[in-house]
Amino acid sequence: MANHVYSSIEIKFKTEEDTSKFLEWIGFETDSEKWPENSTYLTRMEACSNCFFDSLYDGTEDTREWWIDNVGAKWCYLNDIDASNDTVYLNIVSAWDFPEGLFFKLTDLLREHYAGAKVEGTFDDEGYCFVGACASNQQHRDIEYFHPDDEFFEDPTYRDEDDCWTDAFYEEMSNKKDELLDDVLSFTEQID
Repeated sequence: MANHVYSSIEIKFKTEEDTSKFLEWIGFETDSEKWPENSTYLTRMEACSNCFFDSLYDGTEDTREWWIDNVGAKWCYLNDIDASNDTVYLNIVSAWDFPEGLFFKLTDLLREHYAGAKVEGTFDDEGYCFVGACASNQQHRDIEYFHPDDEFFEDPTYRDEDDCWTDAFYEEMSNKKDELLDDVLSFTEQID
């Protein structure tokens, strides 16, 4: 089990107003006088991450037990935030696993306060013990994983002469994430 799991989450809103409201809710204000001229992006991300978790959860605790029980990972933080008119992109780093508890808590909030919001994302463990995808809309949500077995890792096309992963390995893992994303999107877009 590797320590870092990298998740890329895309939230598509129905309106630009919803996008702005969500960005303000997590403390991400691009044109704000709130940030001193010499503040770094890292400082802003830490503040947004704290705001995000404190706003989403009542009574956060900075203990391993709390993070695992509530977020689904040993620890977790927002690593990067970006936005367009109707979409917010969150890059999340967590320990040990994809933060399923966070995914469910966030999608519950979106369902309640942002009609029509949709979420899709992919994630991977730094050691490629797993890759996966997630998606949610107002009615359905799903998370799927691919856990390579020993036979998968022993494929000789995936290692070079220095025993490093080859481009073929990374391409295959990317393809697996894309397949899983197609699967979860297909499930969430089903008609009741």
